[in-house]
This record gives sequence, C-alpha cells and structure tokens, in this order.
Amino acid sequence: MGKIFQTSCGKFVGFFYRCPETNKRRRKQVSIGKSSIAEAIKKAEKIQKDLDRSIDDGNYAVEDKPFKSALDALEKIYLSKWELHQKDPTTGLRERTYNEYVGFLNIIRGVSNHNIKIRDKKISDYKCSQITPDIADQISQAFVNQTNKNQNTKCWAKFEAACKLAVVKNFGMKINPCVMVDRSNHQSKTRVVKRKAPTKQEVDSFLDYLEQRKNRGSNSCPRKDFSSKFDYIYNLYSAHTGKRGNEVLATVINDVDIHQGIVKVDKTICAKTGNVGMTKTNKSERIVVLTDRLIKGIQEWVAYLINKQIPNHNRLLFPSMNGEYKNASNVLNRSIKKNVIEFGLDPTKFSPHQYRRHNNSRRKDAGHNKDRIKNQLGHEDDKMTNLYNTTWEDFKKDRKNINEAFSS
Repeated sequence: MGKIFQTSCGKFVGFFYRCPETNKRRRKQVSIGKSSIAEAIKKAEKIQKDLDRSIDDGNYAVEDKPFKSALDALEKIYLSKWELHQKDPTTGLRERTYNEYVGFLNIIRGVSNHNIKIRDKKISDYKCSQITPDIADQISQAFVNQTNKNQNTKCWAKFEAACKLAVVKNFGMKINPCVMVDRSNHQSKTRVVKRKAPTKQEVDSFLDYLEQRKNRGSNSCPRKDFSSKFDYIYNLYSAHTGKRGNEVLATVINDVDIHQGIVKVDKTICAKTGNVGMTKTNKSERIVVLTDRLIKGIQEWVAYLINKQIPNHNRLLFPSMNGEYKNASNVLNRSIKKNVIEFGLDPTKFSPHQYRRHNNSRRKDAGHNKDRIKNQLGHEDDKMTNLYNTTWEDFKKDRKNINEAFSS
C-alpha cells in the first residue's frame, strides 16, 4: 500500500494500491468535505487496513459500479474523437457520426423512443456485475425486437464496447464481453461476398437483348408490351447515367432536355415511404449528360406513353401502368434480375448500384478525370469515386509498379 496523500485540488485524500486481479495500480480516495483533513486521513487509513486485510485473505472484490459509468465513459471517448475531428478533418469522428453513436448509447440507456428495458429495468440502471451472459442475451434479443437490422448491429456494438470498457477500467464486470453472445448470425458471418461490376461486354450484350425484346413487343398482352419497353429504357437509363436507383425513379419528363442532351437531378424517392424529397447530399444535385442511344430510347419511350395513353398525372419518366411511382424492389427483381437470369448472366452483377459502378469505370476508360466523374455521379468527396474508380488498367499499372519496386 502506498502512503496517504492529499490531492492537488485539496478536496480529497487518498492512496495507491495494486489490484490483485488486474495487477494494475489503482487509487482510492476519500472526500474531505466539511470534515477536517485529519478526520479524512483517519477514514482513509481504515479503508487502507480493510483493503489490505481483504487482499491478504483472498476476499478482495472489485468495486461494483453502475453500467451507466461505462456508457458515460464511452460517450466521453466519442466526444474526444469528435473534438479531434474539429481540429483535423482527416481523423476522428464526424459530427453526424458522433451524434449517431450517442443516439445508439441513448437507446441502450433507455432514454430514446425505443425504450429498451430488461426485466423492467433500463440497461444503464444495472450494476456492472449484474450484466450476466443471460442478461446479455436478453439485451441482444431486445435490440432485434425493437430496432431494425442496422440499428441492432450498431446498438450491440456499442453495448459490447461499453462492456469492454467496464472490464478495462475494472468497474466490476464479471463476464468476458468477447464471448458473451452467439456470433453465428453476426453480419460478418452472413455478409454476401462483393461481386465485380458487370463488364462492358456483359452490359452491352444485355441491353441489346432487351432492345430486341422491346422491338418485338406483344400485341396480345398490353402489360407484357409495357414491361418489355420499360425494362429496356430503365436498364439503359441506369447504365448510361449512373444515377442512384432512388434518383432514377423520381425523374420526371420535364427534367430531361432532349435538345441539349442532359437530365437534371434534384430529387429522390424514399423506397419505404414513397415520399419524394431532396437528394442525398448537395453534390447530388447535378446535371448528367445523356448518350445518343439513350436520347433515342427516351424519345421512343415518351412517345409510347403518349400514344398508349398511359396514365401519368405526375409526369414521371418511369411510371407504372397506372401512373404511380414504381416500387424499387419490384423494379430490381422484375426489370433487372429476372431478365438477367433469362439472358444467362450472373444476377448479382446487375442492380442500379452495379450500373453506377459500371458507369464510373466506363467514364474512367474514356479518359474522364476524377473531378468530371465525381460531378457526374454526384459524390460528395473523392473517397467513393476512388473506390469505384478501379479498372483492369489500374491493376496492370499496380502490378508493373510493384514488380519494379521489388526487383530493384
């Protein structure tokens, strides 16, 4: 045991000792308050003797603290990282991420709309030692029941981080947070392996196939005729513009300027609610140029909508047969993947997002610089553009450079 001393602030007296469980140096302190320093020292001496006796007898127990202590300590860590980002934008946590993390901590605390409680008690009201494997499993199930999949994953990550912090700071946690939950269904175990974007030959041959189907049409079934023409123009438009799926379905006819060969992007549609709103970021509001093939396809498609008198009170470029907004999930499964399977290609390579990656690569191969690609695709920063911006030529160049580096 160390000597009893008065802290620099003058409000406490304390002493250091070595914890037998963690072999770390810890401090005990007694508040002076309204009593004299002598009285506070006497209290500290008594605590020191009791602590010394419990260590010798093997009855030492870590001080049990509320689990809230770990949550508060974790929030302070996030705050320090956000403050670090204020000084250096290349590191730390962005404000949006910081607010999101604190929001998840509030879900765990039980002070959000989700109001998660375990056995009629907030998680933050538990003592650290009370969070047993059984309680941890109930918390995990509560996250699944009361939050969506993404929040469940993130909430659990925050809970586990708080548990680890409680162990590190010796708050009295008596379970190993790394093995307290079954991870067989964790997102890292179920995550689908990322597929390559479709190649130029695959996309072009698929679009040619859809164009042939569109030209054949169907005189006997108006719905089949509409679907064949919609499938072609939707896939062609997605591949040649590289727009996000929710931006494509929100496009109205007036957004397209056929004479100048451009389309205005200034709105999106929410897949869950069907509400039309602003674009993802400020950079997402942009002007996208159209290819000659796409211009011809749009002219034929709009003429078809008018000639067949398809209801279209919202003047949508891609309406359903009753004139409403198309459901994004139906478009993905019926207009893209179903046709891809019939054509004999890998359906995982085709989606609005994969078309977006494909468009990025085609622009790169055509010699467009990073700024032009970023503006056309509506990226807020260079990170996503760089992520998409990998072609086989880049790999060849990398191989050449690494060979030169290791041969010299």
